[in-house]
Amino acid sequence: MMIDLKYESDRTCVARIEGEIDLASVKEVRDTLSEALERGCNNVVLDLSDVSYVDSSCVALLVWLNRVLEPRQGRLVLAGANRDVSRVLELSGLLSVAPVLSTADDEADALSSLGMGAVAQEPAWERTLTFAADTAELASARQQVMGLLDGLGISESVMFDIRVAVGEALANAMRHGSPGGTSDVVEVTVEAYEERVAIVVTDQGCGFDGSLPDESDIYAASGRGVMFMRALMDRVEFAPCESGGTSVRLEKHVKRTAGVQGRP
Repeated sequence: MMIDLKYESDRTCVARIEGEIDLASVKEVRDTLSEALERGCNNVVLDLSDVSYVDSSCVALLVWLNRVLEPRQGRLVLAGANRDVSRVLELSGLLSVAPVLSTADDEADALSSLGMGAVAQEPAWERTLTFAADTAELASARQQVMGLLDGLGISESVMFDIRVAVGEALANAMRHGSPGGTSDVVEVTVEAYEERVAIVVTDQGCGFDGSLPDESDIYAASGRGVMFMRALMDRVEFAPCESGGTSVRLEKHVKRTAGVQGRP
C-alpha cells in the first residue's frame, strides 16, 4: 500500500491511497493522517480511486476520523471509491450516521465541496417562499421549492437527493420549529450559484443546533431527518435566528447542463 499526503491549505489535506486498506496497512494510514490532524487539518479528503480492497479496519479508521473531526466542525470526504469499495462503505451504515462524512465522484469534486463556504460569490438569483406550518401542505411545499430548481439541468438523481433533504428540513421546521402550529410560518430561500445550489429553511421555534442525543443509534425513534440531510447534501449548517427560531442551510455542489442566469 502507498499513501501520498498533500496539503491544499492549512486546514485541508488530500490523502491519495493506493492498494488495500486492511488490518496490516491501516496503521500507516492512521499515523499519516494523525500528523495532518496535529498540524491543524480539519478537512480531509481520502482519494480512494486506486484502492482495490477495504475491510472493517477501514471502517474503524473512518469512525475514528469522524470522532476527531466532528468537534472541530471538520469534514471528511471519500472520493472516487469504486463499486466494490462503495458497497462495503454502504453496508457499514457510516454514510448515513457519521455527521462529518460525505462522498464525491473524484478529488476535484471533493475539494470543490469543501471550498464552497469560502467562495465570496453572490448568487445568480435567489427566491423566497413562505408556507404555513401545516404538515398537510408538505408535499405542495416540496413541489414549489423544487420547482424553482427546474430548468437548471441538474441530474435526476441529484434532484432527488435535494428533494429528500429539503423535505426533511421542512418537516422538522413544521413539526418541531412551529410552536404556534399552523399560525406559524416557515420561510424557504433558494439560492442558485454557478457550481452549487443552497436552500435555507427558517422556522419560528425555540432553536436547534443540529446535534442529536445519540447519532449512532439507527433505531432511535427520531433524528433520522438530520442524518438524511447530512448524508445527501454537501454542507448542512444550523444557526439560531436573531428573532428566534432556527435556520438550516443546505448546500449541494452540482454539475448542470443549463446556466443559472435569469432563472426562475
